[in-house]
Amino acid sequence: SLEDEAAIAWAGRVTARDALAVGLNWIFAPVADLDLEPENPIVQTRAFGADPARVGRQVAAWVAACQAEGALACAKHYPGHGRTRHDSHDRLPTVDLPLAALTTSDLVPFASAVAAGVGSVMTSHVAFPRWDPAGVPATRSPVILGHLREALGFQGLVVTDAFIMSGAQAGITEAAAAVASIAAGCDILLY
Repeated sequence: SLEDEAAIAWAGRVTARDALAVGLNWIFAPVADLDLEPENPIVQTRAFGADPARVGRQVAAWVAACQAEGALACAKHYPGHGRTRHDSHDRLPTVDLPLAALTTSDLVPFASAVAAGVGSVMTSHVAFPRWDPAGVPATRSPVILGHLREALGFQGLVVTDAFIMSGAQAGITEAAAAVASIAAGCDILLY
């Protein structure tokens, strides 16, 4: 049950053990997005729910349990993909909220993941033009990635979501998007 943090921790432990048993030590989970948009084609059942505080606790429980078993967890898709109505595999979605509104909602589970010591965070190919007026995907935004490092205090690995997704490129070449992502603060590019 998603209401049972002990069950969530158990899932994190089992995921880590099973991954390590087959030689994988980095798990691209948990999803820290909030399930806020009924028409969202990508998050929905992948999310723990819509309540920021509750999802934050669930994400933290999963992260702590996973990493206690020796696998690296990855909170995704920073700063949130739960408000979008479009799939970033197909195009660049936009969330039209300022940072102040996101701080009390979408960013809460990411702050909880950071507080729990998450080893990595995956970016989203989503634009937040009222936060970063450049209108670029979070993956390429020094403003948004700077917030992760500075305001949230995250010191681990920042990995992009997959570069095969149209939202990653958003009007520029894959090579240019890759360079821009590294320049913005990403450490690792995912295919």
